[in-house]
Amino acid sequence: MILNDLKHSIERIEGRTKRFVAADAPQPAPWTTGLSKLDTALPQNALAYDACHDFTPLVKTDVPQVAGFIFALLQRLPQSRGGGGGDGGEHRNHRDRRRRRRRPIVWCQTAFNAREYGRVYAPGLLGSTLSPDDFIFINVPKERDLALVLEECVRVPHIAAVVGEGPAPDFTASRRLTLAAQESHVPCLILNTGGEIRASAAATRWRIAPIAGPPDPLDPAGPGLAAWSITLARARGGNAALNPTLASPLKAAWNHETHTFHLVSPLRPGATLEGQTPHDPLPQRQQR
Repeated sequence: MILNDLKHSIERIEGRTKRFVAADAPQPAPWTTGLSKLDTALPQNALAYDACHDFTPLVKTDVPQVAGFIFALLQRLPQSRGGGGGDGGEHRNHRDRRRRRRRPIVWCQTAFNAREYGRVYAPGLLGSTLSPDDFIFINVPKERDLALVLEECVRVPHIAAVVGEGPAPDFTASRRLTLAAQESHVPCLILNTGGEIRASAAATRWRIAPIAGPPDPLDPAGPGLAAWSITLARARGGNAALNPTLASPLKAAWNHETHTFHLVSPLRPGATLEGQTPHDPLPQRQQR
């Protein structure tokens, strides 16, 4: 009896206890990236709600671009996690989704990051499936308090997701965040701006870098679509053999019209294959 109780206690601490859900209880829709090559490498072919996910830029100056990648993932968050109701036909188009009342997303940012990289420009969200009303922005004066603030937010079950922008929590703090996420089923996304790769209990760990995206079809002379070089460095419980980013990073761009990721072709308009040159014009025949 003592050994069984001890075994159950260890499973509960490690988050390996089975949860029994009523058969008629609505199941949350899977939170996928939309890229089959990435989703197949994730546990259950989707991002877990009851877990932490760590996103680290290759260099510190890429923090704003990695924040853009997280915003794209938040747009992929299934609408069924909003307040009440299923995804009926009246909620299928993006305009109706923006009008629909959803659970808020909490974005916690340290005061240092606010000075170094600036705050989130909320009106810029109006062109997406999100709106400024969907967010609660929290300023954390001290970096050492970020993990504590994140844990308190994750424990609230009426929140869609929690994002922490600052130094990555240590292993103990990340473990506490994971346990809190398992209780509330609220995902915690860490934007690691510290630059250090510590031991972490995060379910997935990503390395993100911005790249030059394809031209915007509506404005070919513009800066182009947002694109990133994506490396899924770790996926606990996933199939590492199906992870294409372990050999080379996956290059993907964000489509603002369809709100989906798509792979970036290595060929650009007017570009030539490596090692090839355009054909020279045919030499004119010499006059006799």
